[in-house]
Amino acid sequence: MLAKFRGKRPRVHGTAFVHPGATVIGDVTIGAHSSVWPGAVVRGDFADIKIGRYTCVQDNAVIHPADVYHGKKARYLPVRIGNYVIVGHNTLLHGCTIEDNCVVGGGAIVFNGVTVREGSLIGMGAVVLGGVEVPSHTIVVGIPARPLRALRDEEFKRIRVQAENYAGLARRYKV
Repeated sequence: MLAKFRGKRPRVHGTAFVHPGATVIGDVTIGAHSSVWPGAVVRGDFADIKIGRYTCVQDNAVIHPADVYHGKKARYLPVRIGNYVIVGHNTLLHGCTIEDNCVVGGGAIVFNGVTVREGSLIGMGAVVLGGVEVPSHTIVVGIPARPLRALRDEEFKRIRVQAENYAGLARRYKV
């Protein structure tokens, strides 16, 4: 479902796929060849959400801008998701930035003000606490998330292959 909020409609590239069982609301941009799968919620109400090209938002993921309070005044943090990103099943991305060629494993939580640098992998079920910067080409795991090791070259190359594979699956659903 694509829904308008306060005059803002989701902008979905013609080659992108949003499953009818997904919900995309408000100020959301979804790039070319990207996909949003059943049960996912992408809610651009507090601030905008930008999803790049060849990015896959898997089933039941939740993507939402952050509302950060200083006294009674709220500050809103948008969500930025780059190109060739895999957002795993049941993931929460809240007011964060995920750069290009990353994987956020199923059930992970990436919270307010986090930046995940290019080519990194957030392990399944990991919790990346607010304000953390995950270095480029790093695997982080655990609660709270901590570096495990550097991402190997073959693992890095697989991210793009996986993202392209999901783009192919989305094309088959669009027919």
